[in-house]
Amino acid sequence: MADVYYIWRLAEAAQQIDVLAGFLATRHAQSPELGRETAEWAGAGRAAVAAGRLGEALDRVDDLRDRTARWAGHPHHPDEPGAAEYDARVRDYAKDMLRAGLGPAEAKLAATGEILRKLGSLQREICARPEADAQARADAHYLAGRGAMAVELGRPGAARKELRRLRALAERYAGTDPT
Repeated sequence: MADVYYIWRLAEAAQQIDVLAGFLATRHAQSPELGRETAEWAGAGRAAVAAGRLGEALDRVDDLRDRTARWAGHPHHPDEPGAAEYDARVRDYAKDMLRAGLGPAEAKLAATGEILRKLGSLQREICARPEADAQARADAHYLAGRGAMAVELGRPGAARKELRRLRALAERYAGTDPT
């Protein structure tokens, strides 16, 4: 099986290349030479991602970041998001790469449906508790999302791990064992 973390890093690079190249394309509309250079960097980065050359892809991301730095403060400049938002941005890229590399999922439908139901139930339970602060609610959304992603990728073991983490979060605010 392919290393999921490595695929995630490739997905991060692919996502960053698309975002940065898209921003630069709007900035270089008046300069065909700069636009062509940006397109070449983005193309080289995408080719590196497709070939699994993470270091080379990250070098192209750095080149594109350096080029976008001069527009820091621009209202559409692609700033660095928070951790949960960053994961959400990369998620679809990683799912596509994992599906392409790993083939169809092997998980049983009934088991995954039960995991999804429990994830959703615990998430709603935590968010409804008055003693849960904004960070606890954000963590609940994040963990439930990671669990759902694991189910979508056909990895029930990883989904169960996120379910355990969500249960631990619920226990922290309830003092009892949740369902």
